Amino acid sequence: MLNRICLITQFVEKRKTGFGIARLMMMSGVNVRSFGPHDSEQPEPLARVQQALPELLSEKELQELERFLEEEGR
Repeated sequence: MLNRICLITQFVEKRKTGFGIARLMMMSGVNVRSFGPHDSEQPEPLARVQQALPELLSEKELQELERFLEEEGR
């Protein structure tokens, strides 16, 4: 299974560019760029990133992100 923080970072960067990543890091306090696709998941940073997402993404984008994570997690 791929690291979800890495996948979230890819998704946000595609839609919100580097500025979105900077905002995500600032809001979550997590250096999301430090997570690679095969790194083990850490529950606390993941929870902080997930809590910040509604401030950064629209409802439609959040739904797209959920689908993206499901597809990539297979």
